Amino acid sequence: MGTNPTFVYPRFSLATTVVVREPKTGTAVLAKLANISLSGCYLESPCQVPIRARVQVAIQTSQIHAALWGVVQRRDANGLGIRFTNGATVEDWKRLERLIEELQTAVPPNSAAAPASR
Repeated sequence: MGTNPTFVYPRFSLATTVVVREPKTGTAVLAKLANISLSGCYLESPCQVPIRARVQVAIQTSQIHAALWGVVQRRDANGLGIRFTNGATVEDWKRLERLIEELQTAVPPNSAAAPASR
């Protein structure tokens, strides 16, 4: 009767626009990335993607260009909490890891960020 350990990764504020694609419907919408961690992100968007839907989040900034797969863990009036599952490629995931490393040295974790998952 064990429980799975819960790993909580620090979240970092990162305001940029991303593209969210829902493969099931073919819908692609722009959303504002509010915060990010290795486990997921919070997107400010009025889009109505269902809970547990698989989505791809395409992030492109001066620091990173990566496509990440995830699952919608929560939805509220302001946006979506996405739990990352993998990168579209191994390189995409490595780019996310490098971005988080850079943010850790430059920006303090955002303790008040809306969690994507626990």
